[in-house]
Amino acid sequence: MNLAGKTVLITGASSGIGKSFAYLFASKGSHVILVARSLAKMEEIAEDIRNTHKVEAYSYQKDLSANSASQELYDQLKTDGREVDILVNNAGFGKWGRFEDFSMEDYRSMIQLNVNALMDLCYLFLEDFKKKAEAGIINVGSTASFIPVPYSSVYAATKHFVLSFTEGLVGELEGTNIKVFCLCPGGTESNFATVANSNNYQQNASPEMKSSDEVAQIGLDAFQSSKHYVITGRKGQLNMMKLFSRKRVIDMIANYWKERLGL
Repeated sequence: MNLAGKTVLITGASSGIGKSFAYLFASKGSHVILVARSLAKMEEIAEDIRNTHKVEAYSYQKDLSANSASQELYDQLKTDGREVDILVNNAGFGKWGRFEDFSMEDYRSMIQLNVNALMDLCYLFLEDFKKKAEAGIINVGSTASFIPVPYSSVYAATKHFVLSFTEGLVGELEGTNIKVFCLCPGGTESNFATVANSNNYQQNASPEMKSSDEVAQIGLDAFQSSKHYVITGRKGQLNMMKLFSRKRVIDMIANYWKERLGL
């Protein structure tokens, strides 16, 4: 896909992988629409992108964990005359700790953002994308998309949905003008851990951990090469777990997180 002149909408664009995607697409000549809760951060990024890459960059402040936010965003883009060619559903968060340690509201917000908003935006833009010569959807899953994760059970379940849903769309849209892809990052240097952490655990950098810029680049390269998903990091652990029973995998992951969370 020729990215020059395309307009890319990126959710969760104020930091981490979303921010890296914004700069990466801009470097390819794409215009970008940034969506996040933090308007000040987005406007700073948008101004830098405009000055550095000489493309258009727009900021939309929206909390996609609110039920009506996806529709409101879509309607506002229509009102503003913003056409979108590629949708990057990156916004999401998780929690690490015992299931009962967090409120039901935390989990409802997580499911709304990680699952419902992602699905809603795919649904809202799909008919528009069908009318274009080229269009694309990049949904950000996780290595947790492939395995159950005790002590992050709701987050892992949302990421199971992201991968399964994305692969379903891959099958439905095969041979059309719309490319659909799922990026499944392992440990990434971002502020994800700050939001996810219980009071007992601080995530430390490891050789397996990649920068958000590296993850975005791997993701875009795989998208451009027409892969339907890619994993960044922890491939060895995921492959190894195929050798064990499902119950054994659950026990292994539970013991891993028990130790690191101090439970």
